[in-house]
Amino acid sequence: MYARLIGEDIAERAEGPLLFLRRQVDVGLNEAVEVEGADGRVRLGRIAALDEALVTIEMLDDTAGLALAGTRVRFLGEPLRFDVGPGLLGRIFNGVGQPIDGGPPLAAARAMRVDGLAIKPSARLAPAEYLETGFTAIDLMNSLVRGQKLPLFSGGGLPHDRIAVDIACRARLPGGRDGGEGFAIVFAGIGIPHDSAEYFRAEMERSGALARTVLFLNLASDASAQRLLTPRFALTAAEYLAFTEGKHVLVILTDLTNYCEALREVSASRGEVPSRKGYPGYMYSDLATLYERAGRLRGRPGSVTQMPVLTMPNDDITHPIPDLTGYITEGQIVLDRDLHRRDIYPPIRVLPSLSRLMKDGTGRGLTHADHPALAAQLYAAYAQAQQTRLLASVVGEDGLASVDRHYLAFGEVFERDLLHQTEGRSLEQGMAAGWQALRTLPRGELHRLSDAQIQAHLED
Repeated sequence: MYARLIGEDIAERAEGPLLFLRRQVDVGLNEAVEVEGADGRVRLGRIAALDEALVTIEMLDDTAGLALAGTRVRFLGEPLRFDVGPGLLGRIFNGVGQPIDGGPPLAAARAMRVDGLAIKPSARLAPAEYLETGFTAIDLMNSLVRGQKLPLFSGGGLPHDRIAVDIACRARLPGGRDGGEGFAIVFAGIGIPHDSAEYFRAEMERSGALARTVLFLNLASDASAQRLLTPRFALTAAEYLAFTEGKHVLVILTDLTNYCEALREVSASRGEVPSRKGYPGYMYSDLATLYERAGRLRGRPGSVTQMPVLTMPNDDITHPIPDLTGYITEGQIVLDRDLHRRDIYPPIRVLPSLSRLMKDGTGRGLTHADHPALAAQLYAAYAQAQQTRLLASVVGEDGLASVDRHYLAFGEVFERDLLHQTEGRSLEQGMAAGWQALRTLPRGELHRLSDAQIQAHLED
């Protein structure tokens, strides 16, 4: 690494999180810089844009008290890097990788670029093998596969923070806590309030999950530009744990909507032409630089699996953030406000939820031979139950046929006994709840199950 110090009085102006300098040296995009103000405080930044006259620096620290006069800038000659090493697990960092848990500095084994490196498609392995989250609505109905990107679509006021923490505390590989292999969690809170950050920290410590977790906390009071780097620091830690230490890593990022809002703010500060709803036109490719860092590599034992959480403004699934996310990822888990009002937790709306890679991680030799058929039958029966509820709202329950009343009963049992859970549940326990729910239906309605499956699981 080399550094070049540029003298005082080169700052032209400051706008929000951006500092504009007169260009006096050849530098590159995304190069790390240190900005020393007249107050003696050193602030971290990176080069966000260049032209012949100006260098635009994205400030990653608070710019309060930073005067233009007397400001000095040191160009570090390389992109931002994160010092990683064997002591990552159990540590708590801020949004730019600085320890905030009161522990000693991390003993770094290597410094990795936070923006990641491109991976050749031929070097990738297809996502495969099941990863358990502890929630039946996901494990049984929309299974998560190692190396997959499966976002959680939520809305304001819904318990996505609680779900994210519960998944972090309960997730495991098949066969036990570690399934005979290393397993780790990387959890990043992006633009979160202080009470949420304290909740994440306290729950991780209380459950003991912090020992296998790397926790990143970027507060709403931090510089908005930090939100653009928090997921990148988190994914860098995940890549080290997966592809250097050989662990299977689950990355939980909450809330990606805050990331996109910061992207819009910084883009507007640069004077870029806005696209849909004011977001920059490159938001799709920017999100892809995050999501595509999930996966598995040939010759490496580990994997990076992502569960990003995003809140849909006005519960609008066609909003640019969930819309673009859906194009890049392999499915979605959708939360439902009506289920939440009825105190069903987690309030996962099963019918629009989807895991496109479920078939690659379930079935014989992976989970259970009857798992795919059971999930298909439960899905079909619940869809029929929802249609029957609509019909009952028109003609009343007394006007329904006998089989329709069975579907109404199934819908209640499905939501009360299968979806709703106050504690973690293994896949085997979830399947048992699924078979029990199907007992409310006549055997002639179970078109997705074979006679052998009906006899094995539903005959007394």
